[in-house]
Amino acid sequence: MKKVIRENYRLELIPDSWRLRPSVLADHAAMRAVLADIERAVRRHVDGVCGMVQRWDTREECSYCGLAWEVLAADEAADPGNCQDEHSVEGEPVCCAAEINEFRAKRGIPALAKTGGAA
Repeated sequence: MKKVIRENYRLELIPDSWRLRPSVLADHAAMRAVLADIERAVRRHVDGVCGMVQRWDTREECSYCGLAWEVLAADEAADPGNCQDEHSVEGEPVCCAAEINEFRAKRGIPALAKTGGAA
């Protein structure tokens, strides 16, 4: 029978980010500084705190089109139905022509043809 064990109890503080400027929210270093300020305030005013750890969610997206970052896996690159053209390789982005062409240029692979390719 399955037994549920609860352990590793902790509090997770979420900063009031609606009060921050968009430029701060978009800057990883600035947000880490905000978290450090909150950590100092908590240590100053709260007893019984053993430690605090900064954590954040990470999301990857294309810098050109803003879509979620996806690349061709080895099995997908081997299937012509998943490829932009005969030059597609494992690790190639699948989001937009600009990103695909940048990837290919760095590796000496021919760019997508102007008449086809990703949107």
